[in-house]
Amino acid sequence: MRQFLLLFFAAALAGTAGAGDTPVSPIAPKVADPVAIAAAVQELGGINGIALACGQKEVVARAKTLMIMRVPKTREYGEIFEKATNDGFLAQSAGKASCPSRASVAARLETAARPLPAAPSHQAITETAAPAVGVNPRYLLQDTQGRAFMDSDFRGRFQLITFGYTFCPDICPTTLIEMAEVLKLLGADAARLQPIFVSVDPERDTLDVLRSYTGFFDQRILGATASPELVRRAADNFKVRYEKVQETGAAPLQYAVDHSAGMYLLGPGGEFITKFSYATPVADVATRIRAHMAQAPTTPAGN
Repeated sequence: MRQFLLLFFAAALAGTAGAGDTPVSPIAPKVADPVAIAAAVQELGGINGIALACGQKEVVARAKTLMIMRVPKTREYGEIFEKATNDGFLAQSAGKASCPSRASVAARLETAARPLPAAPSHQAITETAAPAVGVNPRYLLQDTQGRAFMDSDFRGRFQLITFGYTFCPDICPTTLIEMAEVLKLLGADAARLQPIFVSVDPERDTLDVLRSYTGFFDQRILGATASPELVRRAADNFKVRYEKVQETGAAPLQYAVDHSAGMYLLGPGGEFITKFSYATPVADVATRIRAHMAQAPTTPAGN
């Protein structure tokens, strides 16, 4: 166990791997209260230990990403995380209690990470109202299995689409937690909805990274990306804005991406219905989607 944890944090200290497996250091976080960071790291470690004991690999991978991207790389924080992980693992293993659901552990992990500093310059490009005109809900992208797909492949089903990137420190995980909760609230009706997360950072978001990331929140969320040109075309069609933000002197793959936030709903004919602004209450989103479903004929799911 100790050897695994040391290797785990050593990987975090080394940064993430980019193209050609070249180590990439994450963007230096903004200055934050060291006491708050230490408390958050301790909680993250405890949750990570539970996830390890329960075999929840997606949660463990997410904990690693949070440590890499959001926590200053010091021995002190590494030791706190290691001890808390070990304690959490032993407590869960020795307690003979049933494992909590992966969804509840995932939610706890994201809540615990909120006090951590975000990447500098990262922000949502927010629009207060849905675009009234001009949204062209067409795209050609690639899923996490390497297969090309387009909007017409889901005819007969609704689509709930959001744009972001896996290195996003707060906006994207919050949105995907909400998307997963919408699926839960829809119950059986969720089979009529295809949720899609489109990465606007194809340079770093490989198919494997996307698959692990979306699977952490809900296996039904489809991760998608493509060439920079196709991603840009899809974003432009949906009136989504995004911009790479890189500090002077930073390494080529060391950057944040400011991007539009929110979720787009397409109807079973592929038509644009509405945009849910960022942080719209989950219950409202589910209620409105169900209302649209009630007005649409039930057809065999596409895909």
